[in-house]
Amino acid sequence: MTRTMIGFSTLAVAFLVAVPATFGDTPGRHPAYLHARTDLRRAERLLDWRELGNVRNDLNDSLSHVRAAIKEIDDAAVLDRKDLIDNPPVDTYPDRPGRFRAIAQFLSGAKHDIEREEDNPAAKRWRDHALNHVNLAIAALRRAARDEWRDEWLR
Repeated sequence: MTRTMIGFSTLAVAFLVAVPATFGDTPGRHPAYLHARTDLRRAERLLDWRELGNVRNDLNDSLSHVRAAIKEIDDAAVLDRKDLIDNPPVDTYPDRPGRFRAIAQFLSGAKHDIEREEDNPAAKRWRDHALNHVNLAIAALRRAARDEWRDEWLR
């Protein structure tokens, strides 16, 4: 082989390796809902905590809505061929108010990410369903916070 052939072969191999690698980390058309899913998974883990009475009932309601929102996002992610392996680490919160604040922040962050403009008209349905579930989860979390305050006040 001549030097020119070796040079072109090396250049072609480098090009074939480099081009797919540059597109491998591209998040695609809907990166925001993957961030929302991570926030929802963190909220899910914090909601699944031992509580008593009315607070537990409200948190269970919020947890069911969070899980439904995650399912809607998972359905969209499968259609977009996104990676769904997501087990984000969650900090432990020693006090209940800190845990409630963290859950509220995760849910509001997920809501903000889901509310972004949708490029894919076919995905608007899942986005609207997921957004509805997140709003219901936030409402249930607010009820749980009120019930927590009432339960503490009555002791």
